[in-house]
Amino acid sequence: MNIVKILLVSFYFISVNASGEYLHAFNSEILLKQQQENKGKRWLMLLWSVDCPPCYKELALLRDLRKQYDLLPIIIINTDDNDEVSEERAQVIKQFELDDLLNLYFVEGQGAYNRYSIDPNWHGELPRSYFIDEQGKAVGKSGLLNKKILLAWLKK
Repeated sequence: MNIVKILLVSFYFISVNASGEYLHAFNSEILLKQQQENKGKRWLMLLWSVDCPPCYKELALLRDLRKQYDLLPIIIINTDDNDEVSEERAQVIKQFELDDLLNLYFVEGQGAYNRYSIDPNWHGELPRSYFIDEQGKAVGKSGLLNKKILLAWLKK
């Protein structure tokens, strides 16, 4: 890789971190690491987009539940593989007070690859949630989460 490409890649990651240090680029290695770190635990993975109004409702629900309850580990992944939304993505996470959670985002041009690495049967519909049990088995659900069901699962 030549020096110009290295500098451009470095500048991209510095600029993303300047707008939100809690945001990290998603890749399959990070997913594998999270699966290993949460082995034997139940955890939740939520996927969202800045262009998804129901996703905002789900993020608000999560914010409100976190204020009332000590919840299981939760990972949030923004599926916008578009560099132009980096500031908006950071603002949304901060607005919903979720910046202390692991927040990942799809790197530009990697959307289809990342969706496949999460779930080969998932075609990108949002919001999307994965309930992962102690054995590491993930159950995916598309559509807005129901507060009662989510709370029951999170508090088990």
